Amino acid sequence: MSSIEDILQVTSDVQDKRGYSLLQSEDFVSGPLQVSDVDAVLLYQLIENETLKEPFDYLNGCFQRCQQQKRLNKNGNTYLMTMFQEIDRLVIGYGLVALQVEGFSPNGDFMSYIKQIVSNVERYLDYLSHLIQRAIVEGTLAELLEGFFPTLLRFLTQELQYFDLNDSALYHSVLTLFEMFVNFKPAAAIFSQITGFFANYDCKPNQFEKTTLLGPILTLSPLNPNVALRNYGENLERSQQQKNMIHESLQTEHKVVIERLFFIIDKIVRGSPTSRADVMSYFAMIVNKNHLRRGEHAQQNKLASNAFMTNISLILIKFSEPFLDISYKRIDKIDVNYFNNLNLFIDLSGETRVNSDFKEADEFHDKNKRDGDCKPNFISDCFFLTMTYLHYGIGGTLLYDEKITPQIKRLKQEIDRIKKISQSQDMFATFASVHLKQMEKSLKTTQSIKDSLQGFFSHRNLQLEVFDFICGASVFLMRAIDPEHVFPSKYFSLPLIPDQVGVENVDNADFLRAHAPVPFKYYPEFVIEGPINYSLYISQYNTSPIFRNPRLASFVELATAILRCPELVSNPHLKGKLVQLLSVGAMPLTDDSPGFMMDVFENDTFVSDHLLYAFLDFYVIVEKTGSSSQFYDKFNSRYSISIILEQFYYRIPKYKEQLIWQAKHNADFFVRFVARMLNDLTFLLDEGLGNLAEVHNINIELENRSKGLPSKREEDENELRSKLTSAERQAKSSCGLAGKSITLFELYTKDIPNAFVTPEIVDRLASMLGHNLESLVGPKCGELKVKDPQKYSFNPKQLLKTLTTVYIHLSDEPSFVSAVARDGRSFRKELFERAVHILAMKIGLVSDDFCHKLLQFSQKAEEQKAAEEAEDMGYGEIPDEFLDPLMFTIMSDPVILPASRMSIDRSTIKAHLLSDSTDPFNRMPLKLEQVIPNDELRHQIEEFKRQKKGNNV
Repeated sequence: MSSIEDILQVTSDVQDKRGYSLLQSEDFVSGPLQVSDVDAVLLYQLIENETLKEPFDYLNGCFQRCQQQKRLNKNGNTYLMTMFQEIDRLVIGYGLVALQVEGFSPNGDFMSYIKQIVSNVERYLDYLSHLIQRAIVEGTLAELLEGFFPTLLRFLTQELQYFDLNDSALYHSVLTLFEMFVNFKPAAAIFSQITGFFANYDCKPNQFEKTTLLGPILTLSPLNPNVALRNYGENLERSQQQKNMIHESLQTEHKVVIERLFFIIDKIVRGSPTSRADVMSYFAMIVNKNHLRRGEHAQQNKLASNAFMTNISLILIKFSEPFLDISYKRIDKIDVNYFNNLNLFIDLSGETRVNSDFKEADEFHDKNKRDGDCKPNFISDCFFLTMTYLHYGIGGTLLYDEKITPQIKRLKQEIDRIKKISQSQDMFATFASVHLKQMEKSLKTTQSIKDSLQGFFSHRNLQLEVFDFICGASVFLMRAIDPEHVFPSKYFSLPLIPDQVGVENVDNADFLRAHAPVPFKYYPEFVIEGPINYSLYISQYNTSPIFRNPRLASFVELATAILRCPELVSNPHLKGKLVQLLSVGAMPLTDDSPGFMMDVFENDTFVSDHLLYAFLDFYVIVEKTGSSSQFYDKFNSRYSISIILEQFYYRIPKYKEQLIWQAKHNADFFVRFVARMLNDLTFLLDEGLGNLAEVHNINIELENRSKGLPSKREEDENELRSKLTSAERQAKSSCGLAGKSITLFELYTKDIPNAFVTPEIVDRLASMLGHNLESLVGPKCGELKVKDPQKYSFNPKQLLKTLTTVYIHLSDEPSFVSAVARDGRSFRKELFERAVHILAMKIGLVSDDFCHKLLQFSQKAEEQKAAEEAEDMGYGEIPDEFLDPLMFTIMSDPVILPASRMSIDRSTIKAHLLSDSTDPFNRMPLKLEQVIPNDELRHQIEEFKRQKKGNNV
């Protein structure tokens, strides 16, 4: 059996050849050391032995050798066991002192000990574990933690250049140390009380990850720029397959890291009520200072990193999983009235609310504040904090991805431009070379980060956790909307408030706000915006968790409620994003099978009962978004809705039946929808075809100039090319949007023609069709010939067929025939003959029966035109007061407008109010029910007509 000298590796014999430390103090005499000498020996080694360079490593070695000797003492020698216990006691005791008292040993300090431990953590784990246990027994655990972790933080942030996934051995050691300490519940219970757990109050947003104990480990992510550059930056020309291999490797590593981080945070949360609250407070402090991550002009280097914020988001989502599982047995633990608490972690001071202003929300919460002793439960705190991180954490990261994509494009263009300049102009070569290196370095970094973001968001397992949280959150938000707050145990009915018949919701904001559900209307808007932004963004990935997700119905149900009940969410841009997402879910897949949401649209009763009306209503509401770009915003939303409505019409009979029912039984509502469709289609076709003509004319001009022919336009070549680019962009946008609108006209006029021939619609429809028919087959149709028309989403043959199909669908409606005949600007029978020639003779796109019906219609319209012209001739000079002031046609049902006191035909003002709810003569607010029948004027007009007809008999 080895002696004490072997364990402590000391000797008092100068002749000893074992290489042990020589005890030179007079306190030690020659001969075997006794148990009573151990304390003095250790103290000598640690305090006086100048040759002992690593005192903590020495103590650990003594501990390890003692354990080994214990195992060899198989006979259980009592003396030896007593000796081993004493050595253990002293070695552990001095180890505690070494990590509690800075400078206890002249040959070592906290930093040197931390470096030793991190460099070979497995060798120290057993010893450290015993130190922790002793500290717990002695009541000095706080001192041990204070000595250990602040020093570890300094080592990671000041002694190292980088601490990230690039050094797997290093970060593994650090995580192992955190895991070991917090695995002791007493350590976890007071972990948040260690200096450095919290940042100073004035800590900058980007400093939390460098100045707090958990900061460095919470940045371990592939999104760290150094990790991205190391893994993706070596070769920017890699194929997608090669990038996918790197993605998979980093995804596997990141998933393990997230699990380990969650283990650490979970242990601290479970340590004590204080540590649990402190973790929530720590995370809240970070996100409260990082709201600018969702700002338009956010300076990324002044904010918390994407790596840091996404990791915290993922950890919080893991905490939320148990109470948002598919059973929803614990969803009632989330407090619907959470924001009425005084003790909130989340700063709401600058947050837009779902459907209330700041003042109204503050007044509500002040009036309903709970007692200060009443604190929210952990589940509620965790849920709403996770919602905050979904928006500012992951939401800020995906916004960053959207921002750097055009940056990369611009960098590549600028690099190509500089290369061309340096090749053609020697005097700029040196300057260009320096500038080029800087830009190429910037491109390398930015592209690497872009690739790392792609790897992160294509990590299906992680993103599945995020979307599962969103589905669970959707159920809770439905519960908050539910007047009884019992969803999902019982579904509630829609609409929540009766629809305002004859009133456009777009002009009804105050009424809607007053009737919005409480307390949902006072929630911060990010509880809706975060899930929508994430779901729309992630849908672009083939690995998206939205696809084939059994919980998708929960999200679609929330979307349905938001769109069906305009009082729920006041922000039209959010609803615009929502319909865009639903259109992605409706679009056929690459094999032409139904879109991934179509099954929910068809088979979820809550959705299928309300979604069609919701889309039709929002199609009207989105006319006004309140922003300077509202005129163009509406087209994007309506394009999305058109995609959905087309798929509904073709693939789900129930929705087609609902559409026909709405047209027949809810005529005022449906006519508003048709009017908006008509307005958009009129503008888009005019804009699209006009810009195509501009593209054609500019290209002709540029070709002529290249041949040396005289210029026919005043602009120089740069101006022309700039106008060409603009016209091409606008032509593509307008023609693409118009294509979806005209498709709906073709579909709907077949089954519900009556909705398109009402007095307030029919003349405008006839005018729009006639004008575009003339553009396609009239004298100037050659101006629409452009190279590669598909580039502009322009298919003139299909457009002509669709337009003429609408004529045929409405050909049996007398009012439509009359309206076409009245269109003096565009109607000419020869245009229809020309259309037949092109469709049948030149391209063979239609049948003989189609041609016959179209020509028959044009003949009826021609005859009607002749009859009406004859009738108008018979009236002779018509008094001005009998003429409609906007249409200049003789009125049939004149009404007086209450504000301007002008008389106008009822059909004219109805048509006007479909687009603009004001008096056209003084812009005062006006509703149709406010107009006053002008019976006296109507009788005068009728008498005038009778007299003229009598005179002509």
